[in-house]
Amino acid sequence: MNKIMDRNTKLNTPWVIWYIIITVVAQYVLINYKDKINFIDTDVFILLGAPDSVNIYNGQYWGVLTNNFLHVYLSQLILNCIGIIVFGYFIEKKIGFIKFSIIIVIAGIIPSILQLNLTDQPGIGLSGINFTLFGFIISKAFVNKEYRLKWIFLYLFIMIAIVIYFSFYNLFVNDVYRSEAMSFGFILGLFIGYLSNKKIWIQLTVLFIIMSISISTLFYAPWSTEWQVYKGYQAHKNKEFNAAKKRYEKALEIDPDNEQAIENIKLIELDKLKLKAYKVFVKEDYKRAKKIYEEILEISPNDEWALNAYKELQ
Repeated sequence: MNKIMDRNTKLNTPWVIWYIIITVVAQYVLINYKDKINFIDTDVFILLGAPDSVNIYNGQYWGVLTNNFLHVYLSQLILNCIGIIVFGYFIEKKIGFIKFSIIIVIAGIIPSILQLNLTDQPGIGLSGINFTLFGFIISKAFVNKEYRLKWIFLYLFIMIAIVIYFSFYNLFVNDVYRSEAMSFGFILGLFIGYLSNKKIWIQLTVLFIIMSISISTLFYAPWSTEWQVYKGYQAHKNKEFNAAKKRYEKALEIDPDNEQAIENIKLIELDKLKLKAYKVFVKEDYKRAKKIYEEILEISPNDEWALNAYKELQ
């Protein structure tokens, strides 16, 4: 019976892995063709499935999953492709297309959301998924010999080394690598592996609760700078200037150096002055209007609207 099962396992084609490999390679080619990575073009990243944090909070929620498939550097692509082939191929062969697809979705969403909550950046690349898959293998290997992947301890050493290296690099050199999704992914994988030994209704209930809590933070995350900036932007857009300013100030309490919040507070002051200038101008109080235009130009010397209005009163 075991021989028949082994034979059937070998005949199964890992369709999910093939889909992921084709997708990430295509995304890499497109991002390097479309945007030479000399600068980050937000629109291009959105087009290829990786919206930034503010756009995710603004309704592009799918980004917490699709951002996993975008890679901008060749080394990043190669390492993650090796990981998904080694770990993903191993797992998909054993548990099948449907169960493996569910794990991929969970592994893509939860680590990405946790990283977004902690760093205000959802991150890109398959690292979180790969670490989740490896955590799953480690967890299952404790109770099932079939999951004792060849060179498993070497892989464990490499994975730990990667997290430590990125963490130290972020702390002491430059905070550019996002290792949070890796760490949380590994822990999530361990937990899913442990949970897979329980009754199906327990598995589904626990995973549903975890997913629900994680996804809820996309709609309410007051601890997040980017969420506060997003809420401020929404209020600003609706000309609720006082509410918007409070949101930006809360963002600055969390991150005093947040450039977007600082700049948007300046824009609020400008918008208030412009509204005030318009009302005064309509009342034909041109002398007072001129003074307000001067105030605007002191804050923003190149403001086209104020420059044109000021010239009309000369």
